[in-house]
Amino acid sequence: MDRRDALHLLGLSAAGLSAAALAAVPAAAAPRRARGPAPSLPLDDPRFHMLTLAKLQGDLSGRPLYGYSRGKVFGLTPGEGLPIADYGRRLYDYEGGSVSRSRLLPDGNVETVSRSFLFYTDPETGAYLSEWTNPVTGRTVPVPPFRGGISGSVLTPTGPKVSANFTMESTVFGRPPRLEFVTMGDVTFVSRVAFTRWTPKGATRARTEYTQDDWVVATADLLDPKRTSLPATSAWTSQTEWQTWLEMPPGTPGAQLWRAVGMKTHRLEDLPPAFLAEVAAKHPGILTDPLEFQP
Repeated sequence: MDRRDALHLLGLSAAGLSAAALAAVPAAAAPRRARGPAPSLPLDDPRFHMLTLAKLQGDLSGRPLYGYSRGKVFGLTPGEGLPIADYGRRLYDYEGGSVSRSRLLPDGNVETVSRSFLFYTDPETGAYLSEWTNPVTGRTVPVPPFRGGISGSVLTPTGPKVSANFTMESTVFGRPPRLEFVTMGDVTFVSRVAFTRWTPKGATRARTEYTQDDWVVATADLLDPKRTSLPATSAWTSQTEWQTWLEMPPGTPGAQLWRAVGMKTHRLEDLPPAFLAEVAAKHPGILTDPLEFQP
C-alpha cells in the first residue's frame, strides 16, 4: 500500500492505456482479437480480489521483489481566461523504488513488509534535484528525498490493515477489496481507485488525495491459481493538494497531478545503474538490507 509505489501502465484514450505502456507488455501477452466468450472471473469472491491485488503488487513466495517507477508531476491552476501554459505546468519528474516481501498467513490473509522511496528529477536533464525554484512563488526551496512511512500491511477479504508512521484513512479500509477488470482476449486491464486522507508526521493539517492504480496482465496468468506473482506493467495516477515542501502561500488554489509508469523484478540489476548509484548514495542499504516479517 505504498502511496508512491507505484512502483506500478495504462493509456490508449478510451481504455486509459498509453502507447508506451502497451509496448511494455510482453509480446506473448499482446492483445489479439478475442476468440469466443471472455473467460469468467469470480468477481463476487472477495478472496479472488485480495489475492489478485497481492500478486500484482508482490510475490506470495516470500522472495524479495524490487519495484521501479518513473513519473511526471504537474501543477494545475484553476481560473478563467488563463493562458493554457499557465493552467497546467510540468513541475518536476521523479523516480521511485521499493523492495517488498509477501507471504500467505495461516489464516489465509497476506502479509507484506516493504521499504520505499523516491527522488525528484529535472524534466529536461533527468538530473536528481537537491533544490527547486517554485514558478508560482519564485522562491528556491530545498528538495527532500522522500522515504515511505508505510512499513507493513496485511490484506484480508474484509480490507487491508496498514502499519504507518502517520494518521491515515482511506476508502479502501474497512471494506472488501474491489478491483475492476476489463478483459480483451489475451489481456486483462485491472484497476483500483481510492481516496485517502492522512496527516503527515509533524504536520497539523490533514491532506486528501485521489489515486488510481492500473495494471496490464496476461489473462491466462490472472486465471492461473498456481502463480504466486502476476507479471504486469503498471501505471499510477493521483491528484493531490500542494506538497508542503513547495512552500505555497496558505490558500493557494490548485492541485498537483501525478502520473507514473512502473515495473517489478526479482533482480536488483534490472534497475537503472544511475538510479542504483543514487540510492546507494542517499539511502545506503535500503534495497539490500534484510527485510524481515514481523514475528
